[in-house]
Amino acid sequence: MFKKDKFLAGALLGLIPPALAWFIIEILKFDAEIFGKKHLLYIASVVINLLLLRYFFLNDRPETARGVIFSTFISALLFVILSRIN
Repeated sequence: MFKKDKFLAGALLGLIPPALAWFIIEILKFDAEIFGKKHLLYIASVVINLLLLRYFFLNDRPETARGVIFSTFISALLFVILSRIN
């Protein structure tokens, strides 16, 4: 999929799962209470990012993995800030 090891590519790829979770919950107004957990879909997007991170580190693409880490950190930070506001 990615031939080169780029930070920006990892950051953009890492933003896809949290953005998709946000779109499903906020735009489509999907009730996110699954198995009694309110934000399980957001947690699932972080787990997907961790799987991406593992894949890129195992395939010797550390800059792409760092981009995924960066976007995961930013999306988790935004989740905490926005959940405190609401």
